[in-house]
Amino acid sequence: MASPRKSATQVAAREKARAKAQELTARHEKLIDLAADFFERQEQAEQVRADARVKADALLARAEEEAVAATAGAAGTVAAMVASGESKSAVAARLGITGAELKKLLDQAGAAARPAAAERPAAVAGNEETAEAKGA
Repeated sequence: MASPRKSATQVAAREKARAKAQELTARHEKLIDLAADFFERQEQAEQVRADARVKADALLARAEEEAVAATAGAAGTVAAMVASGESKSAVAARLGITGAELKKLLDQAGAAARPAAAERPAAVAGNEETAEAKGA
């Protein structure tokens, strides 16, 4: 039996090498596609987290505003209780708070009332100036 020719062996080896290279290239392309998918999903996850942080910050800010308003209402209620003639210690005992907490709430109620009172004289003063300007 005759041995295969050298050129036929080389052609067969090249075809085998090309087939192996195509197999490796196809596998490499599939891995690139999978890696791209991975990075897209990672980016989506970060975007979801960022959106959630923005929503959570807005929700917390709104909740804090509502809590401040509720606390201001509570301070007004405490001031009304004291204004009704009840002693501060009795009001504190009735509400189950310390004297320091009561004082803090009364200070808050007083601070809230001061800007409203400060606005009225400015409006009255503005009206007086307008009247003087008309008379001149």
